[in-house]
Amino acid sequence: MPEAPLDQEARDAWRRLAMPVYTRIPRDPDMARRAVSRPEVALHWFAKPGGESDTFDMFPELDRIRCPTLVIGGEDDPMHPIESQADLAAALPAHLVQFERFAGCGHGVVQDAPERTMALLREFILRR
Repeated sequence: MPEAPLDQEARDAWRRLAMPVYTRIPRDPDMARRAVSRPEVALHWFAKPGGESDTFDMFPELDRIRCPTLVIGGEDDPMHPIESQADLAAALPAHLVQFERFAGCGHGVVQDAPERTMALLREFILRR
């Protein structure tokens, strides 16, 4: 029998507990109001055992990438540890990938290190 979708109270509890560890810099408290949120998509991805978050595996297809790819990883990312990000970068064609580690950053690298991230993105794009 499928697990019931999370109710609003459970979603609010998840946000309250999970969001603070995504980044080192506190999030803008007004961000959620400005964001487009599709709870049914998140619930489909995360909420049910055997759902896509449990079965999704992109690794077998990564060698098919044919364009330059920048992988940016926060060394303190609680969702995808830096080792998993290094594995992802290693699975991409070596001549196309650039892997950048960000010390002191969580899952939200852009928020934790905006100047460095944007400079890296600009340089990556302009070099192409």
